[in-house]
Parts: sequence; C-alpha cells; structure tokens
Amino acid sequence: MPEKILIIQTAFLGDLILSTSFFHAVKTEHPGAEVHVLVNAGTESVLDNNPDITRVWPLEKKRIKKNPFAFLHFAGLLKKEHFNKVYSAHFSFRSSLLSYLTKAPIRIGYKESGFSFLHTRTVQRPKQGPHEVEKLFSLLFEEYDFPGGRERRPYLFPGPAEEESFLTKKKEILSNEEGYILIAPSSLWETKRMPEEKFVSVITQILRKRKETVILIGSKADLEIENTIFRLMKTEPLQLRERTRLLSLVGKTNLKELMVWMKNSKAIISNDSSPIHFASAFNTPTVMLYGATIPAFGYGSLSDKHKIMEVQGLSCRPCGIHGGRICPEGHFRCMMDQNPVRIFEALEEVIKS
Repeated sequence: MPEKILIIQTAFLGDLILSTSFFHAVKTEHPGAEVHVLVNAGTESVLDNNPDITRVWPLEKKRIKKNPFAFLHFAGLLKKEHFNKVYSAHFSFRSSLLSYLTKAPIRIGYKESGFSFLHTRTVQRPKQGPHEVEKLFSLLFEEYDFPGGRERRPYLFPGPAEEESFLTKKKEILSNEEGYILIAPSSLWETKRMPEEKFVSVITQILRKRKETVILIGSKADLEIENTIFRLMKTEPLQLRERTRLLSLVGKTNLKELMVWMKNSKAIISNDSSPIHFASAFNTPTVMLYGATIPAFGYGSLSDKHKIMEVQGLSCRPCGIHGGRICPEGHFRCMMDQNPVRIFEALEEVIKS
C-alpha cells in the first residue's frame, strides 16, 4: 500500500496558492505517496490539474461551525482513509483537531497553533521574518534544506479550456499588440486597499506614457470599485485613443481563467492580496502596495522582478495581521500617503529590468 499523506490548509485563497509549493515539496520527498489536501470549500479550483495532488477535500467551514455532527462526520471520513502522516499547514484549533481525529501516527504542525498539543511534532512559526513559503517548508525540512529557485514559487495549472478562452477573449478586447498590464485594486480588508483615486492617477500615467492596455481584475464583489474607477477616469485629461486602452475583467473570469491572464501579462500592480500570489506562480513582474500590513509578515511577491511600495515612518503600522475594516487611527496615512508617481516609476522599473 502506498503511503497516504494529508495536508490541511483551510486558510484564505492566497494562503492556499502559496501552499502549492509545499504540496510540490511533499510530493517530491514522498514520490510514491498519495497526497491529499484539505481546503476551504470554494477555493479548490486553483488546484485543478495539479499533478502533485491525489485528492482534494473541500471543507464547508460555515456548515461545520453550525453543526458539530457535520464536523464529526467529516472527521470520520478522514479517519477511514488511514493516513500515515498529516501536515497542518493551517494553525487553527479546528485544523489541529481534525489532524488528531484522523488518528494518523505522525501529525506535524506549528507550536503556535491552537491545540498544538494534539500534534506529534511541532515547529515554530514566527509572525514576522521568514516568507510564508519558508514557514511551510519548516514543517518538512530543516532550514538548510529549504528548496530554492523555482521550487519556492506557487504551482498553478490552467487547462486547455482556459488557454482557449484567453486567446478568444484577448482577440476580442485587445486592439493593439503592445500587451497589457493588470491592476488589482481590491482586497478582502478595506485597510489593505489603496483608494480608487490613486489607482486612477496610476492608470492615467500608464495610458499617457506607455502603450500597453490596462485591465482591471477582481471578483463580482469588486464591481463597485470598478465602477468608481471608471467614473473617476471620466475627468482625467486623456485622448480617446488612450481611454480605449482601459478595460475590465472584474467579475468576468473564474480563478483558472485568471491564471492565464496573469501568466501572459507584462506586469501587475496589486494591493497585498491573492493576485500577488497568482503572479508569483508565473513569475509575472509585480508592484505590491502595502497599507495596514507589512512585508515582514511573509506574504510578498516571489516573482524575480518586484517592487514594494509602502509609506515609511508610521508607528501605527502594522495594525493587524490582515488589516481591518477601518483605520484605527482615523487618518489611513498608510494608503493616503502612497505616491502614484513613484508607483508608476516602480512599474516601469520591473518591466524594464
């Protein structure tokens, strides 16, 4: 019987994308093993076509929070798989408990995780310093053995249908052959979003000074942000031929289609959010905008060409691991003081370098 390994990662989409380099490392270290991955339901499509994974287990967290019997039933299904080893890449109480209930003889997690005593071996997970990928690798390797180069970056595998969809859509919407630059103006947390008017200023500079098309990306939840940007763009001093190079795919792509758009982009400008990690998978040049959070948390770009844009000298930063809904100080200077000219210069640098 082949060895069976379970990896638990039920965090946000961006965390799951970063974890794919860990999945690859586990499969490389255990080439004959079945690798099962437990994820938050709704994020599993980013793992489609991944050759490192034998099976994906989507977990409906809202359902099991409300229904303890559903939780125990799910845990029972995992136990029946007779896993030899479990890696808890997430550090919640729930993840530790699920790991324990599998009854796997080896259960590895973080010392800082909830119910960490349920693991058979634990490693430290510092809040600041190492990149998230290094924190994941620490579950599997000693520090001197951490993979480097390409193996640090995420592994995403769009399929032929997504490639075909991209080529068709690209032919429909792009009017020139100069390529395109992606703009990701949203984030789940408001204090991680640069204000729309500053994105408008950056977009205007790109349209006036460069030849690429600018494309907004995001989910259907970001349509209000898209509408605000297009409304503000109407007052910008642009010629008609420049205006026609601003397009939007907000709410118009699924996660796998977004991968292909990311792969073929000249560059992306994004808040500290999941598009950064999509870009890392394809080594897309990236300009990262930090507000409430800081790069030291370990979620920055892994692309070879990237720039970090943050306002220095603010004692209130960071104000939380994820940011928050409102600025606790009331001034939001971490984003209000971002300089659109410097952001544009950073974009030019990552494209040229």
